[in-house]
Amino acid sequence: MKNNKGFTILELLIAIFISIILMSAIYYTYTTFFMGIKSERVNVEQEIEKIVSLELLRLDLEHLGYGVGINCSGTDYRIYEINNNDISNLLKIRSTLNNSNNSTIGWKICKNGNEIKKEMEKSNNNIVYVDENGCVIGTVNDGSCPSGTSVYIGYPYDTGATGCGGFCTEIVYYLSNTNLPKNCHPDTYNLLRKVNNGTGKPLLSCIADMKITVDMDTDGDGKIDLKDIDDVSSYTADQLRAYTKKINVYVLYQEATPSDPNFRFTNYQTDSNGNYLEVDGVKLYLPSNFEKYKWKAIKLSVKPMSIIR
Repeated sequence: MKNNKGFTILELLIAIFISIILMSAIYYTYTTFFMGIKSERVNVEQEIEKIVSLELLRLDLEHLGYGVGINCSGTDYRIYEINNNDISNLLKIRSTLNNSNNSTIGWKICKNGNEIKKEMEKSNNNIVYVDENGCVIGTVNDGSCPSGTSVYIGYPYDTGATGCGGFCTEIVYYLSNTNLPKNCHPDTYNLLRKVNNGTGKPLLSCIADMKITVDMDTDGDGKIDLKDIDDVSSYTADQLRAYTKKINVYVLYQEATPSDPNFRFTNYQTDSNGNYLEVDGVKLYLPSNFEKYKWKAIKLSVKPMSIIR
């Protein structure tokens, strides 16, 4: 006689219940793993963005004043400005060289109306010439050399330049909360870079605070005697050229969005102005409700290499 006995309803219910538990565990593991990968991908992308952005900023600071000679017949050209109290115009750099436009990269040497040597990244006939004393003697748009007997250095420039009477590029770094990425704390900013009258291009996201300072040697002994000056408006253009030894950029940014919902950021200090992280004595303040995010404070210190005195 055949055994036709099947599963009972109770056995089916137990089997379904066990299957639901297993499926739930698999789903939870999958979603946790997926969210972890997604969070890590965003964090890696942000780290790459940070490296690229800070390198461009470093290059701009290093070439601050490049090709910007002295206006010996009138008002001198200020090679940079700092406005820590105005996030829409934090730092303005003036230079004939724009690191995002290779037609402005290069130089040429002329004497007696002849070209002695030239190193140009890309052909550009728009040249500003500076004499042996660092004085601007004029510009040309046909690449020709001055006729004088002195040695002249020529620097290619962008015809859209807005500084120094039209031959030096003005690069402005500023903060804006427009189009902030979704993973950023809502009270943070994007760092943008604007060239002349162009549109600002985003470089770095999720910035909570940013400060620019200068280290100066005011007595000419080769040693820094003024450190972390955050307001240079009282210095003349000549003094800025002579005194400036380092430009310091302090940035407090959101390092990552933790995948752990229980994460709390605790590595901070507090004073009467709020919660902050400190780098070399400079305080960078956190936004409100910051605890669920990871934060990092960094310092970029650059020695300008191209100031014409």
